[in-house]
Amino acid sequence: MTEKFTGIVLAGGLSTRMGRDKASLPWAGTNLLHTVLNALVPVCQQIIVVTNIVRVISVPGVIVVSDEYRGCGALGGIHAGLKASANEYNFIVACDMPFVQAPAVEYMMQCAAGYDVVVPYIDKRYHPLHAIYNRRCLPYFQMMLDRGCYRIISLFENLKIRLVEKSELAAFDSSCIMLSNLNSPDDIKKTLRKNDFL
Repeated sequence: MTEKFTGIVLAGGLSTRMGRDKASLPWAGTNLLHTVLNALVPVCQQIIVVTNIVRVISVPGVIVVSDEYRGCGALGGIHAGLKASANEYNFIVACDMPFVQAPAVEYMMQCAAGYDVVVPYIDKRYHPLHAIYNRRCLPYFQMMLDRGCYRIISLFENLKIRLVEKSELAAFDSSCIMLSNLNSPDDIKKTLRKNDFL
């Protein structure tokens, strides 16, 4: 892989459904944020964390930026990350997705040439927070934010999309748990039990 990639982790702040800051939740001997960061280190030449609160980050070289558009959800976070990125291709992931796997991310990176977005499409559902975005998408995000439209997949009809099917990701993770996000304490319990971690 000769192309350089940036990993952008969305770690905005307080989650009302979780009842506390998700990024700092204990996980696998560290916390959710550092679990995701450590997974990206082997495959991303630059790593950016988008957050609106002060964080202590122990991974060297990580760049921290804040939303330019506050209160706009993930769309605002992606916009801030892409704006700060030094590279054309960017893997976006939420900090509450601790099962992200470097080999699967690398595979998606290998699919990115010539596309604006590389996104998993599993059981008729997009996973836009485990996806690769070309930096040329930035004006589209800007336009959406200016219009007050925050639904990420609304952009896809204007962009060249590479859909990643379940069969492709299953080569790395048969259950595609890498796409699971943890929004609440119940999500954590259900995800762990479903995948025999408890």
